[in-house]
Amino acid sequence: MNQRTLSGMTRALFDSDLVATRLTLALAELLWAMMLFWPGDTFTRPTYTAMGQVAPELCWAAVFLVSAAVQYRIVAHQLCGTRLSHWFAAFNALLWVATVGLMVYSVYPPPAAIGGEIALACSAVWIWVRPLIMQHGERKYGAATKHA
Repeated sequence: MNQRTLSGMTRALFDSDLVATRLTLALAELLWAMMLFWPGDTFTRPTYTAMGQVAPELCWAAVFLVSAAVQYRIVAHQLCGTRLSHWFAAFNALLWVATVGLMVYSVYPPPAAIGGEIALACSAVWIWVRPLIMQHGERKYGAATKHA
């Protein structure tokens, strides 16, 4: 990998804010909630079997709705650097990883249509992990690695 590519990727991953990513997650969570609140039985489909064994559809819908609201509040009130935001990021990463994991566990091979959910899970994990990486770098290398 050449230096220009490495520099560009480092800047994209560490020197940018994640507001757009959080808004995308909030929208996805709101849409998941709406689809799960929709009359019908989504969890009778094979892809959602394991999710249905963990909790009823309306419970998942409520969790996604609350998650969307909290995610939106963090962005709207500029709370991205707070302790609440970091704890929520851990919860949100768990929510998305569990959702994708349960979908993949339910059917094999995994449906291609969950590529978006996999990307959302990776994004949620990155929002949680990135501050930890940056804190570690700051402790190890000092102010030279401090990012806005």
